[in-house]
Amino acid sequence: MLKAVYKALAITASAALLAGNAYGSTMKVKEPAIAATTCAACHGATGISLSPTFPDLAAQGAPYLVKQINDFRSHARADAMAKSIMWGMAATIPANQIPQIAAYYASQKPAPGAGENAQLVAAGRKLYLGGDATDQLPACAACHGPTGLGLPPLFPRLAGQHMAYLTAQLAAFQSGQRANDPLAIMRTVASKLTPAQMNAVAAYLRTL
Repeated sequence: MLKAVYKALAITASAALLAGNAYGSTMKVKEPAIAATTCAACHGATGISLSPTFPDLAAQGAPYLVKQINDFRSHARADAMAKSIMWGMAATIPANQIPQIAAYYASQKPAPGAGENAQLVAAGRKLYLGGDATDQLPACAACHGPTGLGLPPLFPRLAGQHMAYLTAQLAAFQSGQRANDPLAIMRTVASKLTPAQMNAVAAYLRTL
């Protein structure tokens, strides 16, 4: 498991070097028309969703967003929300506009963290930063960064993300319903988590 994490981190570092400053740009990007007319209904005008069911997209890495949209289009991502909503939505996006949509949301200011149950947050913080050696569970921070900002292009920003969305995705990775993770890292990690641990990690991330 740890070998897969280290391999993915090496791939990420190489890709980031090749891309230079293309990842994590804070330069403002004009909103594409399709983002305003279609994406905003669920993800908000600036990528901050009002519903915990739908993920915030603001400040997410552009390469990760491009991959997810393409995975929806190809049906490589097949979790419940993908099938019921995003397969149809992504099919309406012209291929040449996908990078523009991703760049727009990547350039937006993220939502601030929100409070959650203190005991749950403390348990989640311990798992996120330190993992669990007993179960050979690596620290989430190894791939997503110590403050949850992600490591583009493979590992997404998780800081401030909706708790309900995060727990749903962890469950989807655990069941194998979602299987578009590089080297099956998230499926392997999620397979080691209990529902209580999923809730704890998601609660901690919501506060960041």
